[in-house]
Amino acid sequence: MEAELLEALLAKDRPGLVALTQASDATTRDALRLLPELYGGAEALERARSALPRYPEVISALDDLARLLRENGTATGIDLADLRGYHYHSGVAFAAYCAGLPSAIALGGRYDEVGSAFGRARPATGFSMDLREVVRVTPRPIQRGAIRAPYASDAPLAAAIDSLRREGEVVIVELPGHDAARSELGCDRQLAKRGDKWEVEKL
Repeated sequence: MEAELLEALLAKDRPGLVALTQASDATTRDALRLLPELYGGAEALERARSALPRYPEVISALDDLARLLRENGTATGIDLADLRGYHYHSGVAFAAYCAGLPSAIALGGRYDEVGSAFGRARPATGFSMDLREVVRVTPRPIQRGAIRAPYASDAPLAAAIDSLRREGEVVIVELPGHDAARSELGCDRQLAKRGDKWEVEKL
């Protein structure tokens, strides 16, 4: 029964909840059927306070959620029927979303009591993250091509190469006899000597 209830709540399956809670006492039945409607911001918490049973555990959980909404510092919503994840969570479970993706890129929560199995129950929070999705939505800097430099025993040339590399440029010194491999170097500029100076110019 518990697994079916969790599945119905997560799917916000109201007809399913009605069928599954028919034999429950009125207080439990009404609370479970209301949970799928309790999502949003602070207004959802206020509705929950007025509609859910005044059990100490319920009041404490709503107080914790209200504090998170006030202090989180980013756009946050709550969903009292979102009971996904593992059953070792002992407090708030969360999901992180970003624009452009329909599913969460991170899932996690509190699991303070898990450590008791190893002899020490202490506060803990963890999360999992889909790095493939993160890479998909992360802006990529424009990649500049490298700078080709000739192979020569020339102190000003060496100084110019060193200066460019310190600025973050990729400078590839072309070795003698490798002219055929120039296209593989990814260079879009070159160091050329103009008068007594080495200057960067487009290829």
